[in-house]
Amino acid sequence: MKILGIRRDVDFSPNLVGNDAAIFTAVIDELRNLGHEVSIIPEEDMKKQDYSSFDRVLTMARNRITLTELLETMMKEEKDDVLKKFFNSLNGTLLCMKKGEMAMEMVTAGIPQPKFLLGFQKELLPKSNKMKDDFTLPFWMKNAQGPSTMLFDTVYCETEKDIEEALKGFSDLRIDFWLVQEHKVGDLIKFYGVEGTNFFHWQYASKGHSKFGHEKINGKEKGYAFDPSKVHQFADKLAKKIQVPIYGGDAVIDEKGKIWFIDFNDFPSFSSCRDQAAKAIAERVILGGS
Repeated sequence: MKILGIRRDVDFSPNLVGNDAAIFTAVIDELRNLGHEVSIIPEEDMKKQDYSSFDRVLTMARNRITLTELLETMMKEEKDDVLKKFFNSLNGTLLCMKKGEMAMEMVTAGIPQPKFLLGFQKELLPKSNKMKDDFTLPFWMKNAQGPSTMLFDTVYCETEKDIEEALKGFSDLRIDFWLVQEHKVGDLIKFYGVEGTNFFHWQYASKGHSKFGHEKINGKEKGYAFDPSKVHQFADKLAKKIQVPIYGGDAVIDEKGKIWFIDFNDFPSFSSCRDQAAKAIAERVILGGS
């Protein structure tokens, strides 16, 4: 089988360049060890690549503009057969960057998540009191326009001053569309999976690497009892719905053991479970049918 691997640009691996490169290399090595022919390109070459000769395309790309233009071109040229080669799907990868659309996908899929508000700054300014009516502090304000590549794409707000500073920061970064998400108190966990295989891993956030340090907000885990298989079921259901079989995410477990999904991402670094994940990803790519 001929497989094309697309590396993630370092700009989209904030504080995780080495880990992202490591999982990519591990999967490529696994595929080659299984006898498959694998070629590799950087994501900047995606738009000019001819995909016709490849049976599968394994991509870690996250350049929103490049992915959007490539998807639009292929849809215009009715290349559905080519789009089906991609793992993860181009549309699903883009969806993971759009936190507002992802929140709506979770609603339709029945995935438990905190209460949220979505819109443009001009519609949700604090002075309108709309935000206060729908939410009580603290809550999170998140960039809903693209991937999180810097600390200020996600802001924790405890006071009115925090809201004002977040709005100013978003304005300075030309972020106009954002998500406000209710803060849930509880144990923060990270989970990793490959839909279509038996692989699933979870751990407390305190046990792994932090991209921006937001995990400290929830503090040390209390060890609240919960059913990890339910997290797996919810995650696989969402992954299948949006065609992102290679996934990771975050959830909060409250004191009653209720699960709240707060983030879902395409192709994470799997740093704490790399060897097992690489085997499962290779298995999933070979299986096909994203």
